Amino acid sequence: MEKLNKFINYIEGTFNNDKQIEKEKSLNEEIKVPRAKHIIGICNSKIENLPEDFKGYFTIDETYYNHGEKETALRHLFLYTLNEENNVVLTSYELPSNIEYNDFVNSNDKLVMDYNDLKLSEKFTPITFEEREEYFLAESETIFAPEVIFTAVEKVYDGKMYVTEIFRKNGVIVSGSEEPIIYNKIK
Repeated sequence: MEKLNKFINYIEGTFNNDKQIEKEKSLNEEIKVPRAKHIIGICNSKIENLPEDFKGYFTIDETYYNHGEKETALRHLFLYTLNEENNVVLTSYELPSNIEYNDFVNSNDKLVMDYNDLKLSEKFTPITFEEREEYFLAESETIFAPEVIFTAVEKVYDGKMYVTEIFRKNGVIVSGSEEPIIYNKIK
């Protein structure tokens, strides 16, 4: 559990990529990624009927992308556990159908879920994070439809994350960028 606790300590909090955007602007470079904010909070306390010996952390992951005039908000329910090789595994769950999408946020003190009603995401392939010297690394590919592939590469440091997420349809990028979003923890 020590490795899992270390990983959770790295990812829990509020992150943004303001420094990355400002650096690109100061160098007169093309801005390749959207302005982004990422909020990760442990939500085990919001889940009723967790087994007493439960050894994992459910999180609500909120990501807000600003594409100029347009903002996109994404919310996910993830579970982080350790596998037999002592690596951190991220598993995705469906958002509970009885909760409004906009209510599924870390700041919602009235949010309650029942462990017995939670359902694994059938579309999402679990991601394994291997610990390196100073960071955790995960690389994964998920087939969302016969011609739609989601690729993710994540490097998680203490206070910083590099996240590359790309959706390709028939081999062409339809969402995301090969340039990683560099998130810094702000609280």
